[in-house]
Amino acid sequence: MTERSGNLPLAILVAAAVIGCGSEASGEATPVATETGKEIVVDDFVLAWTIEDGSMTMTAQAPTTGWVAVGFEPTAAMKDADIIIGYVEDGTLFLRDDFGDGHISHSPDTELGGTDDVTGISGTEEGQLTSISFSIPLASGDSYDKQLTPGSTVKVIMAYGPDGADDFDGYHAWAETIEVEL
Repeated sequence: MTERSGNLPLAILVAAAVIGCGSEASGEATPVATETGKEIVVDDFVLAWTIEDGSMTMTAQAPTTGWVAVGFEPTAAMKDADIIIGYVEDGTLFLRDDFGDGHISHSPDTELGGTDDVTGISGTEEGQLTSISFSIPLASGDSYDKQLTPGSTVKVIMAYGPDGADDFDGYHAWAETIEVEL
């Protein structure tokens, strides 16, 4: 066995993680138009949004007591994605504006030289559901944020951490990438 073929199982695992990124997710989105905006449901993850006055207000709800995240326009897995991640602890919303600086890593925009352009609205953790609501500008001017255009189709990452993962760095319990029309 050559050294190259000895690394094949590792290469397959890395490729599966980068390409799949999901964890038992169906990947099928159910779009719903609401009175005020749009809503997508994938498995048990709900993402709803409205666009007005140059900003997008979103609510992400997932079946976890850990973190919940949404990312826009990754090039591969999490790489280059504009990521909003948050969790609720003791009734307080903790929220961060991140950038996918690798296939399986992300860092706060502010640590990369960018700005924090997310505004927290609310967060709840009731039973096994965590919900985070936030607002982001459609065009922040920050090179670590994606410019979003109403009516355009964008790639969106949806993910959540395991129960009790009240942090910004834990591995996901579920993740899926879909395309949605803003």
